[in-house]
Order: sequence, then C-alpha cells, then structure tokens
Amino acid sequence: MLNSVTADHFTFGARTIDVALAGESSHHGLPLAQLHEIHAAEPEDSSSAAALSLLLATRTQMVAKTTDRPIIWVRDRGEARRQGRLYPPGLAELGINPDHIIYIDAPDSIAVLRAAADAVRCAPIGSVIVELAGKNPKGLDLTATRRLSLFAKKSGVTTFMLRNKAAPMPSAAYSRWQVAAAPSKALAANAVGHPVFDITLMRHRGGLDGLNARLEWNRETRSFQEAAYIGAVPAVSGIRTDHEKIRVRA
Repeated sequence: MLNSVTADHFTFGARTIDVALAGESSHHGLPLAQLHEIHAAEPEDSSSAAALSLLLATRTQMVAKTTDRPIIWVRDRGEARRQGRLYPPGLAELGINPDHIIYIDAPDSIAVLRAAADAVRCAPIGSVIVELAGKNPKGLDLTATRRLSLFAKKSGVTTFMLRNKAAPMPSAAYSRWQVAAAPSKALAANAVGHPVFDITLMRHRGGLDGLNARLEWNRETRSFQEAAYIGAVPAVSGIRTDHEKIRVRA
C-alpha cells in the first residue's frame, strides 16, 4: 500500500495504479489543486461514481491535512430530488464524517457552475464536488472547466466533477475517470463486503491513458487496495437513500 505521497499529489493507496499514474515523473498518484472528472460508466453506476468522488475527496484532504475543513457538494436541485440525498449512516460506514459535508442545491446547471466556482475559490474549503447530470448541461463547456481548473490551482482546493448519464465533453480537467460497480468479497457471516469499483483512465494531461484497476475501499485506513476478480456479490456504495440497484460484473 502506498499512503506516503508528495505534498502536491494524492494517491488511491493501491500501489499498482499509483505508480502507473506517475508516468515518467517521480510523483505517484494525481495532483492536488486540480479539476478531475468522474464519469459513471452506465446510468446504474451513478451511485458508484458518486461514492468514488467522495472517497477521493477524502483522500485529498488526508494528504493536504485539511480533514477539519468541509467538502462542498454542489448539484442541481431537480437531480437531488430524483436521485435522493447522501445517507449519513452510509457515510459513517465508509469512514466519512457526515458533519463535514455541506450540500448546495442549485436551481439549474448554470447556477451549479456559479456556486461551484465560488466554492473552489475559497481556500478554507477542503474540496469541492460538482455534480452535473444529463447529456449536455447548459453552461458546461471548455471555458467553464478552464475556470474551475484555474480557481482550483489558485486556491489549492481539489475539485471533482461528477458526470452522470453523459458522454465526455471537451474539458480542462487534469484527469477523467470512468467508474463502474464491481463485485465485492462477502465478509464474515456473509455480510455485504467493502465497496469495489472498476476504474478506467480516459484522459490524463500527462498523456497517460488506458489504465484500469479494480479497487476496494478500506474504511479503516481510508484508502483503496487492489481487489481480486471474484464472483457476483454486489458491492454497495451506501451513500444514497434510494438504494439504487447496482450492476454486477461477473
């Protein structure tokens, strides 16, 4: 496990993917103070993509020593009604303090981007998650992502853009990831296992692409580890109140 990182980078915690992300540089993992995109592979993977965004935000705060600062989650009010809200007991099961998350429900995608830009510019914030659904949200373009990327670099606030039900668009994000739910290993007494994710690197400013891994979240260490490819026991994100059905890959 690779938990020690440079002051300006954060890792997943799984050695193989962290070392691969270094490329030709000496920095394992991904840079802080940047914009990163998280895409659900399919609509039914939305919960897993949301969970990964939140867990990576937690990782960035561990490295930056800002765990006492809030995570700002900005989303469209209509999408919040359709998808449900974060479930505090589920967050606790993931090792995340629900009290450290501040939710902003904006009336539309343009308001989401404006609120997110204001949040990213605020250095006392730990990290920001910007959730936008739909194929082509109004206001989301290359200029908007450049603005978020610039603000993140100036303030030091690492930002994640969560995209559901959409194909990738031109973006200034440093990295773009595709996420799908994956089977987990049952715990004692056949209890539901830890959350497991299939992740694929779709874009990287350093020129890397095609990296993929199956990662399992460990709530005790608050890090990821490589997961074995096993049978069909569903992994549960535990962060949505609607308990979406999660696709399982055998």
